[in-house]
Amino acid sequence: MSTTTSTGRRWSWSPLTVRLMLAQTAVLAVGLIIVVVTAVLIGPNMFYHELVQAGHADAATGLVHLQDAFRSVSLTALVIGGLPALYIAGLLTFYLYRTIGRSLASFSTAAGEVAAGNYEVRVTSAKLGPEFDSLASSFNEMAARLDAVDTTRRQMLADLAHEMRTPLASLKGHLEGIEDGVVELDGHTTGILNAQITRLERLARDIRQLTAAEEGMTRMQLTPQDPQHMADQAVAAIEPDAAGKGVSITSLSTGMDVTPIPLDPERMGQVLSNLLENALRHTPPGGTITLHTDHAPEAVTYTVTDSGEGISSESLPHVFERFYRANTGREAHRGGSGLGLAISKTLIEAQGGTLEATSAGPGRGASFRIHLPRHRPNG
Repeated sequence: MSTTTSTGRRWSWSPLTVRLMLAQTAVLAVGLIIVVVTAVLIGPNMFYHELVQAGHADAATGLVHLQDAFRSVSLTALVIGGLPALYIAGLLTFYLYRTIGRSLASFSTAAGEVAAGNYEVRVTSAKLGPEFDSLASSFNEMAARLDAVDTTRRQMLADLAHEMRTPLASLKGHLEGIEDGVVELDGHTTGILNAQITRLERLARDIRQLTAAEEGMTRMQLTPQDPQHMADQAVAAIEPDAAGKGVSITSLSTGMDVTPIPLDPERMGQVLSNLLENALRHTPPGGTITLHTDHAPEAVTYTVTDSGEGISSESLPHVFERFYRANTGREAHRGGSGLGLAISKTLIEAQGGTLEATSAGPGRGASFRIHLPRHRPNG
């Protein structure tokens, strides 16, 4: 059922509005009937018995005819006062439930838009109380988060296509050269092909790890671990590569409290390796890398510091973003998929810690600081 307003806009009676109005009207009508019955049938008898109990039986007998007048006056008063009250109550009920119906309709329409992929839709508060305000706020927050997720997804697909273009183009070019007889299939060519395949494999592996970590699918096996032992292991693993490049790498420790803390040894080892390998890629021969472990009563802090290329102030806020490479030498030919720092940050946060980056600027090195509280909700 629908009608047209004075402004020419059509609005419809929703089933919910109709049901609510009928229920409210029924309650008001029943109440009015009860009042009428009480005033017309019970009221005069009560008045008569009150006179008898007060010792005016003779007067009561003579005034029985007044019962009819009492009924008539009561009924007239109820009609004069009750019907307008019922009408006004109906109008107020109509206005209230029409407002609720419109609000619910707007939510329904907005939900349909979100389901269709339009995450920019928002709903306004119907000014019906804190419950509806909270509902509108929650819906808008949900839509905003879905919009952010969709934007990230599209950006990630674009970045992925960009990252895959170079190795695929290299593979295609060398294979076509081999087919045309322009390129010899020797050890050098085979090495290039294997390198590009390895790069694609690493990219696929890193994307899988990052997706699993961000979606909470990576299960953390938190067990008490010696933080200094993990730091020494990470440094020992990268020392041969550092020596081959002519970079000095050391492990330092400060603080007196060296008690174990809850960590996932595999994931923590992966994070430290990522940070050290990242530092090594961007530290020239003759540079230094330091892994400093600070043992405090309330937390353990790992700090990986290098004397390499550094990070500009413009790039610093973005170093943990997927596929991000700063202009200060973080190009694809340096190795890495551009996902290592994003994976590291996600894995650290999954263990209840934080990962931050600092740098004094290009050419002045960079530091990555891991802060792990000893007492964590999931620890």
